[in-house]
Amino acid sequence: MNMYIYTVVGIIIAVLSALSRNSMRRLIVAASASLIIAFLAFPFTTSLGALSRQTVMPTLAAISAIFPLFIFVLLAALVPLFTNRLNARPSAISAIIAGLVTLISMALWSGQSSKLVKLAPLYGLMEAITGLIIAGLIVLIGWNRKNLRYLFLVLGLAAGITSFWWLSSSLGEKYLPNVKGYYKVITNVPSDTEERIIKDFNESLEALNKQRKSIGLNLLEPIQNITGLGGQKLPRAAADEGLRLLEPKRLGYGSLVYFLMAGLLIGSGGMLLLKPKLRSESDGIGGLMIALLFSALVPAFAATDFSIQRIIKGWPFLQNFLDRSWPPNLDALQQVASQMLVTIEIAFLGTFLAAIFALPLSFLASRNLTQGNRFMRAIFIFTRSFFNVDRGIDTLILALVFVAAVGLGPFAGILAMAIHSIADLGKVFSESIENVDKGPIEALEAAGASGTNVVRWAIFPQVAPLLASWVLYRFEINFRVSIVLGLVGAGGIGFVISEKMASGQYDQMIVAILAIILVVNIIDFTSSWLRGKLM
Repeated sequence: MNMYIYTVVGIIIAVLSALSRNSMRRLIVAASASLIIAFLAFPFTTSLGALSRQTVMPTLAAISAIFPLFIFVLLAALVPLFTNRLNARPSAISAIIAGLVTLISMALWSGQSSKLVKLAPLYGLMEAITGLIIAGLIVLIGWNRKNLRYLFLVLGLAAGITSFWWLSSSLGEKYLPNVKGYYKVITNVPSDTEERIIKDFNESLEALNKQRKSIGLNLLEPIQNITGLGGQKLPRAAADEGLRLLEPKRLGYGSLVYFLMAGLLIGSGGMLLLKPKLRSESDGIGGLMIALLFSALVPAFAATDFSIQRIIKGWPFLQNFLDRSWPPNLDALQQVASQMLVTIEIAFLGTFLAAIFALPLSFLASRNLTQGNRFMRAIFIFTRSFFNVDRGIDTLILALVFVAAVGLGPFAGILAMAIHSIADLGKVFSESIENVDKGPIEALEAAGASGTNVVRWAIFPQVAPLLASWVLYRFEINFRVSIVLGLVGAGGIGFVISEKMASGQYDQMIVAILAIILVVNIIDFTSSWLRGKLM
């Protein structure tokens, strides 16, 4: 019954959107596309093996072989996409039907009992999908460049085929073993298989109960059918055969999507019938974009175990933490003040060193200054690639490396911050240089000025205030980053917080936190004032 709450939520969203005069047809497209993505990719229910790692959460597409009614969910979701360009009435009716078909299918599935099924891996499917994605991305990158379109098409096809071949090879199986046979469909098992599993379970029950008794668990009774396992996992031998115990009532996060989208289809379809003008020309693209965003957010929330209930459950600890943190213990004030100064110095030196190296590199990474010949274009590509690689390695990772290399303390933090900030400053510096006024540059070049003079008299005066502003902004960021670096042994106020937290001295740790809040505000207002003067 709890899942039907999401259906009500979907209807409410549709009604509120209609009252705000948003397009109902866009919501219909978004909900239909989300259902199709969920049908193919989102785990819907649970099938248990003997071990936790053998648990498989199949999608609706994987279950359709044993529950064909789910095929109608896919077909019903496709219809609103095809009626999108028709009048409001067909689109609305098809949306309502799709929502009802989804709800009826979910209701019938929830009435199913546990059953024994077999996994049938689809070898080559994941390899083919990966190859198609890689090929599609490469082709998409070059599609708008008419002179390079066919080159990128050939490169994309080559990369896709190579990816498929490598993933299917012994090397692919060695380094990415989960890819082979990753997608599995659920099939029925012969009738005598369940009897065999029950017989094997009952025969091994005596030994199993001895083990359970030795560790203080309740003893199990002999079972008459597969549902009698009562939440127990399958025998190891059965799981190794590819058999699984399908539990229809143990739903995955994909079920949330089905109930929510069903409500959204019913609600938006009903509102479109009442108000046929709630549609626009861009509903198709807009709806697909919403579906893609939603389909990225849902698995992200699930993968990160995002849960409001866990916050509520952890509230007593937070309350205890606050009680033990207040009032602040000023005995730590001297230590906090000295380490705060170290933190500021880490950020200052890291930013200063980064700016020194980033300034000359930024000219080599500016498109408008490096297009004269092939050598300079190669320098441009190399410098931009260096920036991208450097920005991809987080400061925290660099700090861990340098702590291991040069030991604990601020020096490791300075090195990590400077190296990472070179790329960040170099990127914004080069973009500022690319946007300078071309008039002074062309005038000096026409007068025969050298490249150095063009930079000195035409470019640098235009970008100097902006570059200084970027340096100040980077210093603000680096100060906050330097606090985190202290947690991994790179010195500063973060190290104090880590130490006080580990020892349970929360009333001294709160002094450090209050000091950080104060200094962050001082730096922010001072930096804003200086940037205003520079600009």
